[in-house]
Amino acid sequence: MPNPFRVAVLGPKGQCGQCIVDELLSRGHTVVGISRSPPTSWPKPGEYSATACDFSNIAALGAILSEGRFDAVVSAFAPPLSDLKEAYRLGVKGHGNIKMAILRSSYRGPFFIVGGAGSLYYKQKVQLCDDEGFAFKHWYAWPDVHLDYMATRMFDHGQRGFGTFIKLFKWARGNVQNPGWLSWLFRPFANLVLRKARNLLTDPAATGLIMCSRAALTMWEGVRETNWSFLSPPWQLRDKGIRTGKYKAFVDDGAGSAEPGIENGIYNEDMAVAIVDEVENNALNHKHWMCTGPIGLKKW
Repeated sequence: MPNPFRVAVLGPKGQCGQCIVDELLSRGHTVVGISRSPPTSWPKPGEYSATACDFSNIAALGAILSEGRFDAVVSAFAPPLSDLKEAYRLGVKGHGNIKMAILRSSYRGPFFIVGGAGSLYYKQKVQLCDDEGFAFKHWYAWPDVHLDYMATRMFDHGQRGFGTFIKLFKWARGNVQNPGWLSWLFRPFANLVLRKARNLLTDPAATGLIMCSRAALTMWEGVRETNWSFLSPPWQLRDKGIRTGKYKAFVDDGAGSAEPGIENGIYNEDMAVAIVDEVENNALNHKHWMCTGPIGLKKW
């Protein structure tokens, strides 16, 4: 194990950020959580402190990065999900502000960004979020257990309407794919739900979080003024899972080398293992990569 690092985590309260902080602390690293209102203490043992900063204040964030004596910086930033129509605008603005703060600061250590699965490429050199029928086509292919997870996640975020929609979507798909004796009675309603779902899931407002993460990758591609590494989670990323410590990493060359991430998943706990391994080893500088791991070990 390397000497303990001092690591800044931007966005320590999110589902991904929390797991990264947990993993860093478990390995003896010092963590500074940075966000508008970061937790002032951490429930797990380790050397944790917090610095409040609104990411819209580029100068303030740059000063924190310049003066923080950090060995590494990890961005787990994501826009709030309270208003999905605002997710793209707020996400692009936040990622852009963080990039400007990094480049305008004197910090030149490794910077690790957590993005989204929409940036992954098929072998046809098409990104997932540009695939025809995105995202309805890809939701329709999800297993029931992942739809259960997505519904639970929406309820956790206070998105009860969207959580209920996901449950209806799962029911309607099942009515069509696995009809029972009386399914025909409810088939018109099931088809109506699926039509509504297609309209919603191909609406840019519903894919804002994914699209802003793709924009974040575009912001960093070609940048050589500082070290950076960009992780796109697999399509079936799940939180509140189990840490197995097992994962496979794939560098995305734009020609489908990371395509396994489009069909597979990982728990946030294991993705944090992969991220902290990269923090310690810094082996994927200026690379876009992803990782997969075991899922389905826990019911939702």
